[in-house]
Amino acid sequence: MKILLVNPPRVAGFAVVREERFEHKDIGSVYPPLSLLYCGAVAEKAGHEVRLLDANGRDLPLAAVLAELDAFKPDLVLIRLGFDTQEPDSLVLKAAKERGALTFARCKIVADVPWLVEQVMREHPYIDGYFLDEPECLLPAALAVLSQGKGLAALKDVEGLILNLDGAQVRSLEAGKLPMPDELPFPAYHLLPDLQPYHTGVMAPPFTVVQTSRGCPYTCSFCSFGKLPWRTRKIEEVLRELVWLKETYQVQRILFFDDVLTLDQKRTEKLMQGMIDAKLDMEWVCCTRANNVSLPLLQLMKQAGCKEIAFGIESGSDQVLADTTKGVSKDQIRQAAKWCHQVGILFYGLAIIGLPGENEQSVQDTIDFINEIEPFYTQFGFCTPFPNTDTYDWFKSRGYLKTEDWSQYFPLGERPIVRTESLDEAALVRLRRKLYWSVLLKPGKLLRAVRPGDWRYNWMGLKKVVGRVGMLAKGGPLR
Repeated sequence: MKILLVNPPRVAGFAVVREERFEHKDIGSVYPPLSLLYCGAVAEKAGHEVRLLDANGRDLPLAAVLAELDAFKPDLVLIRLGFDTQEPDSLVLKAAKERGALTFARCKIVADVPWLVEQVMREHPYIDGYFLDEPECLLPAALAVLSQGKGLAALKDVEGLILNLDGAQVRSLEAGKLPMPDELPFPAYHLLPDLQPYHTGVMAPPFTVVQTSRGCPYTCSFCSFGKLPWRTRKIEEVLRELVWLKETYQVQRILFFDDVLTLDQKRTEKLMQGMIDAKLDMEWVCCTRANNVSLPLLQLMKQAGCKEIAFGIESGSDQVLADTTKGVSKDQIRQAAKWCHQVGILFYGLAIIGLPGENEQSVQDTIDFINEIEPFYTQFGFCTPFPNTDTYDWFKSRGYLKTEDWSQYFPLGERPIVRTESLDEAALVRLRRKLYWSVLLKPGKLLRAVRPGDWRYNWMGLKKVVGRVGMLAKGGPLR
């Protein structure tokens, strides 16, 4: 079969991340489409002809996607969707269906909610199938059936799909145990022209993302990607991929795309020591939890090339933080921040405004806490209760949910989609601006962030500060 994998175009000028652990518009970063690269690898391994068009990464318009559809004439088109970009993203599948291709989609948040995925399929009859779990794991079985010419209806006997069949939505067999990540081939980077479009705020090209594990067992009430079995790769396989990326694609910078890279600290130590022993000399960043690090581990991570760690701070209010069921205390965050400062790893804070129980005092508590622990930067996103989270039920049951227009579910947007008991939309907007002003314009902090001799880092940092100040003054979306 001829298979076309498409990462749809950017939306309203924003790059979009469409992955298992991040499904919305972003600001300041462009990631390679890792899930689609895995899909390409498993499809090629099964003998199919595969093309991948990353319209998002290369900032191509829908017209470029249509031209590729006309030129390649695929039998099957697969895309991933952002939760807040579903409608513009799905135009790719509408065009593919009009040209006679079978069409398949995946958005984790949608697929997690039975009534929602059925509604999406009902309202988009040009989508033939929706993957209810990781598509790279479920795709081979579906392709094996379709390549035999049995037709769409035969997919009822394949795991992990909801299908549009004769005007009805039909669920296939329940997905069984997904394979371990090591059972997948390496991502098919050869399907991309190059890695030049991809970057983050501190990682310039050539850059890519690597997963050493999948899933997160924690139960944060606001998180749409937690409560999942943790599936790990063998450290030897991760190291083999890193060497391959460096030698084959000249990758110098990495984002470890795990939900919690250091969940098993002994395992992480083994990875760090392997990177050091292999003399990879790569720079990298990651996300983890403040209660899953130690000083010796952070020292080893620094030695292995770690430049930045993002920790979820969420709130400086003890009560608001406890109510998230995150299971991390302010003391643990204080300790992790202190260790990061001690070893010289940049500590990036992630905070949420508008969580259940938020009020004027809890916002001030957050300001005070951020100023105490001094991250090099803190992102303040509005609480966005995606419909597969506990916070969605909390806000909806109290009438505090402003809209269910999913296109507005952008955590970095300029306006919230919720209110709390004591804070309406206008108050949340005002307080978020106060939070950002409290961290952006501190001369002493800005001076401490300067790296003597590293002109590229200092220039990029200055541009970002100026850009953020300008956007804050205009009241636009902000990271």
